[in-house]
Amino acid sequence: MTRKALLAAHLTTQHVMFTSVFAALHVILSQIPLFYIFGAYGQFMPASLIVTPAIGLVLGPILGATATAIGGIASMIITGNMPLGVFSFLPGMFNALCVGLILRRKRYISAAIFAAFTTALALLPSLSAVRYYVWLHFIALAVLLSPASMLAVKYVKEADQKKSVLGTGILAFVGVLIQHAVGSFIFQLLTPLPQAMLETLAFIYPVERLLATIAATIVGVAIIRGVRASGFRI
Repeated sequence: MTRKALLAAHLTTQHVMFTSVFAALHVILSQIPLFYIFGAYGQFMPASLIVTPAIGLVLGPILGATATAIGGIASMIITGNMPLGVFSFLPGMFNALCVGLILRRKRYISAAIFAAFTTALALLPSLSAVRYYVWLHFIALAVLLSPASMLAVKYVKEADQKKSVLGTGILAFVGVLIQHAVGSFIFQLLTPLPQAMLETLAFIYPVERLLATIAATIVGVAIIRGVRASGFRI
């Protein structure tokens, strides 16, 4: 077997290994509540949210989405935490998919997905009086479409700690808001919240998402550093 073939086989083995590892990590963290969901008694947003952007960064769009979907479906079966019913794995899957697309310099595809879900959410009848609910999503979309996202892709791969943190933070912010847009859209389709509650949530969820972004940045930088130390290229 040639050196090139051996390298291809090695990379394939590494990809399968990391996909399995991240799927398992997703399952474990999905059993830990990050915060409880307003309007969905007993249902919570799992701690897996803080590793999902990193999964997309490390594995790319296809394998990242696959690992997250496998982990999400498995955790639904194990924990019974299904705020979105059988669709509960989709928000995390789109998070990893879109962040992975940005890393592969296909940000316009990622932006199209993000814009579609955000617009669809804003146009739902249940949000007719609170269209401003998606204000933070549009800020994240603007960041994605700006040069900042491409700079973030460059910085994520840098050895410099400050650049790595900044790059990971920007992409984590976008990924966390994509996940929220998808989750909110599905949730409002299945069990619409009253407009009075949405008016309150419009100023609560940004705090939750910003805290999740900070946590995802810290965890993401550590994961990327560890993965790169193993010789795996992102």
